[in-house]
Amino acid sequence: MPAAAGTLTKSDKRKPKRLPLLAAAAAVAFLPAPVEPAQAGGRVLTAMDVVSIRIVDHPELDTTTRVEPDGTIAFPYLGRVKAAGRTEDDLARAIERGLIERKIIAEP
Repeated sequence: MPAAAGTLTKSDKRKPKRLPLLAAAAAVAFLPAPVEPAQAGGRVLTAMDVVSIRIVDHPELDTTTRVEPDGTIAFPYLGRVKAAGRTEDDLARAIERGLIERKIIAEP
């Protein structure tokens, strides 16, 4: 026999208790990580960041590397380059200067 209007069946009583818990769990699981404010020159690099470096017209120099705990990265022809504490743009300029000084690439 169907339940009278205004009454809940056993299965109806369980649903309201479970749905809020599931909704709360889903909200926590998909909260974005805090993002540092943007600044001129890009984000400031820290140890353990992964950087991808592309040199125009020199694909053999393309590198993806992690900033080591000592704050440096390894880059072809330059060796260890300080990265932690620099902005992305500052690191790019330092690599460009180093490659130009060593005559690996021409000045743009």
